[in-house]
Amino acid sequence: MSDYQNVLLIVNPTSGSGVALRYARRVVKDLERRSENVTRRDSTAEGDIQRWSFAAADEGFDLVVVLGGDGSLQEAVVGQVHSDSKVPLAHISGGTANIIPMTLALPWFPGPAVSAVYAGKALEFDVGYLTARQRYFILMTAVGYPANIIKDSPRKLKNLFGLGTYVWAGFTNLFRRQSAFVTVEGDGVLHRRKANTVLLTNIGLVPDINLRVTPDTDPHDGRLDVTIISSRTLWDILVILFRMLTWRRKKAPRMKHFKAERVTIEADPPLPVQIDGEILGTTPVHAEVVPRAVKLVVGPRYFR
Repeated sequence: MSDYQNVLLIVNPTSGSGVALRYARRVVKDLERRSENVTRRDSTAEGDIQRWSFAAADEGFDLVVVLGGDGSLQEAVVGQVHSDSKVPLAHISGGTANIIPMTLALPWFPGPAVSAVYAGKALEFDVGYLTARQRYFILMTAVGYPANIIKDSPRKLKNLFGLGTYVWAGFTNLFRRQSAFVTVEGDGVLHRRKANTVLLTNIGLVPDINLRVTPDTDPHDGRLDVTIISSRTLWDILVILFRMLTWRRKKAPRMKHFKAERVTIEADPPLPVQIDGEILGTTPVHAEVVPRAVKLVVGPRYFR
């Protein structure tokens, strides 16, 4: 059991069309039952979350809880990356997709999530960094097909249909995948092939459904996992999906995987890029890993 006495709760009132705001009062009560001091702050301007996260240790907080979507936690992570004094970050789901809490084995619902935070532990996590764009990512940077899914899932539709928006966008984009001649350089080694997807993965496991983007992605090893996918037929896609769900097949001919500390991706023609669910222009991409840059609270079911 973790013992946190001075807790900062950061609420993004716009996350999930106001879902986070509706949960906030209950989350405060749940935190107050476990900690001596709980301070709630609602973000109202750009930069609030990052600034509060950066200064958390200097203000005497020993835990920062973010109630919002994946983007809200990412802002808090950026604040911690730049801070010399690290404070554990915990994420309570309050957005649309809430992928990050799932990868950290934290429940979707506020009550069980708060319990899991105190029953879990804080671990040091690597963070990905796009050097030319000066942007950090927790989960992954994806080029090609996954970026098109995000592009076809605007906020208005996500607010109406939630995860269903991503499912529909993923299905429709299966039949119009954009391929390009891709050059991927990882730690000085070149890989060239025609592909429709390149993944730079930092956290690649969703424990509750045993979904592994790669077989051994470890967000604590100081490296990014690079996956190049060249699916051409529906059968190729099914083989790759089966491998991601089970990893029983040792090899998938249309899937190349390796690890690297520094990666450059170029494509002809350029492919779209998304970073933790946000569209960020097109290739080229220059990325590196920042080892053990942040402390994230994981639930008791989390495993490496």
